[in-house]
Amino acid sequence: MLVATLTALSAPSRARAQGLGAAMMQAETGPAAGAPGASLSHSALKATTYKAGTTLVNFALLSVAAGGATGGAALAAIALGASWTLYTVNDYIWDRYDPPPVRRQGGENFNPEADLWRNTKKFATYKPAIAAFKYATIYVYTGSITAALVYGSATVLANTGVFYANNVAWDLYDWYTAPVRVAGVVPP
Repeated sequence: MLVATLTALSAPSRARAQGLGAAMMQAETGPAAGAPGASLSHSALKATTYKAGTTLVNFALLSVAAGGATGGAALAAIALGASWTLYTVNDYIWDRYDPPPVRRQGGENFNPEADLWRNTKKFATYKPAIAAFKYATIYVYTGSITAALVYGSATVLANTGVFYANNVAWDLYDWYTAPVRVAGVVPP
């Protein structure tokens, strides 16, 4: 199912290309009416802080899997590029089509339960694709299915904590630093 979805998303489509072009322009010009705050650059910044944490985890674990720091660095660098790109796109799509809640009154409190559920949905669309890529990369590099399963699983589990810590921290930051929105009015 994941392969079919990724194939369908990567198939050329004039409507999709126009939609992506509009989305890219929208990311630079401001939020869409239904998506206050969707920003490609903001998603990229979130991906960067996430990848700072996961690259350290990946380097440590994958150095053991690859038999040394050089191999660990190579595998961590490959994972960094693929994961940063996928995280940025996934986060932007979520923010655009299912935006996070915004404060409508100055005294509203952040809802951590709703935030964790939203981050779980984001995680469910991101993690399977990057995990499959990581398992395959480790297998190709080491030639060992055991190393791929053990160290791939270890990095996936460890980086799950990094994912939630990063996303919740950003959501808290965004919640408390964003201007209060009045229903139907988008701030400048």
